Amino acid sequence: MAKLERSWKELRQELLRDVEFRKAYKDLAPEFQTARSLIALRAAKGLTQEQIATKAGIKRPMLSRLEGGKDLPTLPTLARLAAAIGAKVEIRFVDRKNKELRRVPPIRVSGKPALVMRERTR
Repeated sequence: MAKLERSWKELRQELLRDVEFRKAYKDLAPEFQTARSLIALRAAKGLTQEQIATKAGIKRPMLSRLEGGKDLPTLPTLARLAAAIGAKVEIRFVDRKNKELRRVPPIRVSGKPALVMRERTR
């Protein structure tokens, strides 16, 4: 196997010098953070994508796209994925310094399927 000339860390540092790349990289942070969390939780439970997807009621390719950072899950999907691995989703509001805002309770998202209201067609 050939040795890489530089590591990902070195390449990333070089790329982050470019203003446009740095902005795009920062804008994609939520997708990649979500992907890393889903992968880490699944790995910690020792489950396959197929097992998690089945428990969450989604298709495995969808979970693959979420873990690959190609898609962001909706809150109900994220809650179902969390429930499938025995976790819960909690959203907190923080200030620009990442300090939790006082007196603002976290949002807890249930893993139960949401009722969908549809318009009646005549």
